[in-house]
Amino acid sequence: MGQVSCRFDGPAQTVSIETATAAKLQPAATMQTSVQITFPLEITALQLTPSFKPAVLTVRPTSKLVSMRLGPSQEPQPAMNVQVAFEIADIQPAGGVLGRIRLTPSQQAKPTATGSPSFVVAGLQVVSNIDTAPIQLTPSQGEATVFVTAACQISTIEFSPSLEIASIILNSNSKQVIVQLPGAAPDSADSAPVFEIANLQVSDSGGNIGMMQLNLVGTEPKRV
Repeated sequence: MGQVSCRFDGPAQTVSIETATAAKLQPAATMQTSVQITFPLEITALQLTPSFKPAVLTVRPTSKLVSMRLGPSQEPQPAMNVQVAFEIADIQPAGGVLGRIRLTPSQQAKPTATGSPSFVVAGLQVVSNIDTAPIQLTPSQGEATVFVTAACQISTIEFSPSLEIASIILNSNSKQVIVQLPGAAPDSADSAPVFEIANLQVSDSGGNIGMMQLNLVGTEPKRV
C-alpha cells in the first residue's frame, strides 16, 4: 500500500492528506495520482498561418468552474469517464506552467462550453511582423469557446471536520494542453490538437487564470 501523510491544520481542524512521491510508493504500479482538469475558455483572438490553419489561440476563462477526471493509466483499468465539477480557489503559476492549483468542490454542474464549431468574426488583422501566423481573427464576444485540458498530479486533499472534501491541491508541470471544440466526444481527446502554453497571466485577484496564449505544437510564431 502506498504511503500518505496526515496532519491537522488550524483551529478548524482541517485534515490534510498528502500523497507520497512516486519513488516511495510500494508497489508503484498499483497507485495513481494523475488527473486531468478541463477549463471552459473563451477565444479572444485566433492567429492563422498563411494557409489559414490555426496556430495561436488567446483565451480567457468564462467562469471559475472546471471539471476533473482520472488521468490515463499505464495499467489495465475499467473504462471510466467520470467528471466532477470543482471551482478554482487559487492558482500559482510557476515557470510558464499552471503550477499549483487549489480546487474546492462545487454544487454546480460540470462546466460546458456553449457555442458551436463556428463563430462570427468581429475583426480581421494582418500582423506584418509575424511570419508563421500573420492573420489574426477576433471572434464576437462570447461566440467562440473551447475546452482546454491539462494534466496534473494530486498533491494534497484537505478534509473538513465532517470528513467531506474541503479542497484538492494539484500540481501541473507540463506546458502542453489539449484543446477541444464544443460538442466534441469525450473520447476524442486522443486525436485533439496539442497546444503549448506560451504566455500565462493570472487575474487581478489571483484566484483564476486571467489570460493564456496557446501555440499549436510545432508552429511557434516567428517574428520577422
